[in-house]
Amino acid sequence: MSTSSRLRVAFVATTLTVAGLATPAADAATLTTAWQNGAFQLDRHAVVSRSNIVLGAPNTAATQSLPLGNGVAGAAVWAANGFTAQLNRDDTFPDRKSPGQVTIPGLAKLTSAADFAAHLDLYDGVLTETGGGLTARVYLRADKDELVVDVAGADPNSTQTAQGYLWSGRSPQAQASGAIGTLAETWVDNPTGGTGQTFGSLLAVTAGGRNVSATVVDGQTVRTTFNPNANGTFRVVVGVPHWTGGNAQSTASALLGADATASTVDTNHLNWWHDFWTGANLIEANSADGSGQYLENLRTIYLYQEASLNRGQYPGTQAGVADLFAFSKDTQDWVPADYWFWNLRMQLAANLSSGAPALNTSYFSLYTSNLANIQAWTQAHVPGSTGACVPETMRFNGNGYYGGGSAASNASCDSTIAPSYNSMNYSTGAEVSLWIWQTYLQNRSQSFLQSGYPLMKAAAQFLLSIAKTGSDGKLHTTANAHETQWNVTDPVTDILAMQALFPVVISAAQTLNADPALVSQLQAALPKIPPLPRTDAATHKQVLTAADDAGGQDVIAFSTQPAAQLNNGENLDLESTFSYGVIGDNSGSLTDLAKRSYNSRLFQNNADWDYDALYAARLDLASEVKTNLVNNVKKYQLYPNGMASLFGSVGDEFYNEETGIVAASMNEALAQDYDGLLRIAPAWPSDWDGDGTVSVQNNSKVDVQVRGGVPVTVVLEAGGNAAMAVRSPWSGQSVEVIDANTGATVVAPTTAGQFTVNTAQGHKYLIEKTAAPFTQLPFAQVTGTAATSAKHLGPVQIGLDKAVVASSLSATYNNVGVTADNNTNPGNIDGGGASMSATAMANAGARPGGTVSHAGLTFTWPSQAGTGTADNTVSNGQTIALTGSGNTLGFLVTATYGPASGTGTVTYTDGSTQDFTVSSSDWWGGSGDAAITGTYQNRAGNTTFQANAVVYYVGVPLQAGKTAATVRLPAVSGAATAGTPSLHVFAMARG
Repeated sequence: MSTSSRLRVAFVATTLTVAGLATPAADAATLTTAWQNGAFQLDRHAVVSRSNIVLGAPNTAATQSLPLGNGVAGAAVWAANGFTAQLNRDDTFPDRKSPGQVTIPGLAKLTSAADFAAHLDLYDGVLTETGGGLTARVYLRADKDELVVDVAGADPNSTQTAQGYLWSGRSPQAQASGAIGTLAETWVDNPTGGTGQTFGSLLAVTAGGRNVSATVVDGQTVRTTFNPNANGTFRVVVGVPHWTGGNAQSTASALLGADATASTVDTNHLNWWHDFWTGANLIEANSADGSGQYLENLRTIYLYQEASLNRGQYPGTQAGVADLFAFSKDTQDWVPADYWFWNLRMQLAANLSSGAPALNTSYFSLYTSNLANIQAWTQAHVPGSTGACVPETMRFNGNGYYGGGSAASNASCDSTIAPSYNSMNYSTGAEVSLWIWQTYLQNRSQSFLQSGYPLMKAAAQFLLSIAKTGSDGKLHTTANAHETQWNVTDPVTDILAMQALFPVVISAAQTLNADPALVSQLQAALPKIPPLPRTDAATHKQVLTAADDAGGQDVIAFSTQPAAQLNNGENLDLESTFSYGVIGDNSGSLTDLAKRSYNSRLFQNNADWDYDALYAARLDLASEVKTNLVNNVKKYQLYPNGMASLFGSVGDEFYNEETGIVAASMNEALAQDYDGLLRIAPAWPSDWDGDGTVSVQNNSKVDVQVRGGVPVTVVLEAGGNAAMAVRSPWSGQSVEVIDANTGATVVAPTTAGQFTVNTAQGHKYLIEKTAAPFTQLPFAQVTGTAATSAKHLGPVQIGLDKAVVASSLSATYNNVGVTADNNTNPGNIDGGGASMSATAMANAGARPGGTVSHAGLTFTWPSQAGTGTADNTVSNGQTIALTGSGNTLGFLVTATYGPASGTGTVTYTDGSTQDFTVSSSDWWGGSGDAAITGTYQNRAGNTTFQANAVVYYVGVPLQAGKTAATVRLPAVSGAATAGTPSLHVFAMARG
């Protein structure tokens, strides 16, 4: 670099420091850069706070709970009965039983107050609630397995309680001594395939205040009673330590110590969270339609979730479920002792590229520490094989039993049973191994590679042992194409596993100077791996070959038996892009093949784990990245804490795999180098502005700013000495690379599409347009403003809006479910244009504006029924004032694409709450108390359909002696949408 050029860089840095800007190029007058003083300037606190979860109304339903956690222990916190929290741990196997729930009824004064407000501060890991003169700060300590509730503004003379309890089916030992109450229970992991180990749970409740005493209420409940301090403050502390038996009271006392009365206990907690955000890579996204901001919020929330979930011995998520945030007592989806890698790998990808690889430690340990058990399972259940078949649904102790039962119940890696979802799914070991390798490429730690290599080796040996050489000289397998096709020839997942894993194991072995014989075997096998199977784009049924690529009508098939039965909705044809990385945007004719496969894929927005956005990112399909993320979030992100439902209806557990897809996709859209080629903004949507950082290979990271789809600032921060291949961010334009540490030119001006940057550890490299270096742009720090209200994206939202209490159910009607037979077109009860017939319903006793008597209650059928206007409410958390008297609240409901179910809440005038469940069968008929049955349905075009239309009765007993003020309907779905279960409420009555 010439002296004058070095002076230019130094001069620009000086003018930016002193004046705040330098004269920009004329064609970039509106652009700025966040690069200043040798650093990418991003206000971390401000950017993180943009994603705070804000509650304008109390989250009285358990499904509205907010998540707190330290990676080992977690809590779901909501406002039922003033304050309710369910505590959870990562090690209460095999059923992941909860240590219990805690309530603080005295906080009803806060949560029922007209001026209630709350927000979860992600930067601090603290939930703050205010209202009625009270303030509560709630956090699960990052440094200790304690939930802390600090309260100010209480009446010093009031009597407060904190109650811990378990439920039917649990048999704890309840004890109380002094200020501490405990509930302790142990059990043995003894099903088929169990460990024989003792596991257990311990809940300890105490308080800081005056006159604190703990009592046993009954065998499942303990209560701590106290008065606030003279200044109106008190603290409740709930401990949930690791527990396998012993003296519960002494264990609790040792954990809690003086924490209930210490002046402060949050210093280490705050320091941990601030340090975490200092190390994590942040991305800020802005767009005119608000989608960029919303998805940025989900990405930041994801990082908060992962730091709260995955810092213990075991991952806090399995099967995509965020187990530490469970709210439904001991209810668990799937098999809580098993880990499903398909539903975890997006988290591995997101954590790695987000600069938080430590959050993957428990995942890798799960597989590497269980290798001996996995190998033993493989020998017994895949006879004739060697190495390790990693079970797709692997129990925490390394075997493939599903549900703790016999091998006949859908075991994984088991060729001795009938084909099932996972019995012949043989590719998981390759995927785990590939993520170990990707992590090594980033951290360049030989000790890490050494610890992971035995699993990689065993996975390769297994594939070699099950692949048989055919008459064509190629290696062939008969196995599952993941879960979608069973027992088929040459499943695409096996071919991809061999194509991707064998070269990686060769490289790993050579790096470690290990296993030359295996290296020779794998090298000999490489040319024998068959090409990817092909089929036709039109039907996905024909058997085609690579020779058909020239015609441009073929796509990747799931196997060489494309017409085989489909048992799941996975786009396995696109696994060649993510996570196997066999085909990318630079793979020539294979890229074209993958793009055709993408455009003709069979399944779209099929579940909250849908990987299409990641596939699109690998293929440089920027608009598709956005489309898939937005559509999937609108369909599945049904919880106000940002987490998702698996299949699009509110259930009993939170899933965080969708936020993982969002985070991984946004990272890869901004920068990616999975194959060693660094791409800048390869798939960033053109209508999003983006500012952020992504971690890449060689301990490095890249800072990127994008405006209008065009990179503005690009800085490579080198973490090691390496030759890093970079694709030009500005195709066809002259680009140069400057070492910001020395001022030297390391890549002279070039128009090449790709160049190499020879990096030195600790140096930062400015990748710039030669004619318009970003260092000449005005400086503007990346910053933000803390969220002050809930965010919305179409039908979904993060946070809760300020409560609007409707005067009646009819004021919330938002769906036309009943139509006149001569005017059916307005009807849309199911999202597909269907409706109930006003005539058929009248014949069954439900006339517009008339009464319907059922179960001792008298309902008024909507007068709007049959008029072509809204006549029912799609239940989504609406709050309605209650009038009348009686001890039963009744509903007339039905479900579409059902059954549908959800939890509602009755709030009484004293501030207390009561949760209830409304469940309904589908409107075509099913189990339940049918109140009205129409004998036919209506369709668009004034046509009818011969099927019943059923409305069901659901009754809710109200608490005697209390006055009900409002009812919050269950949050089930935002609108009647085809394929998504919805709950419809036609009428309410009390009696």
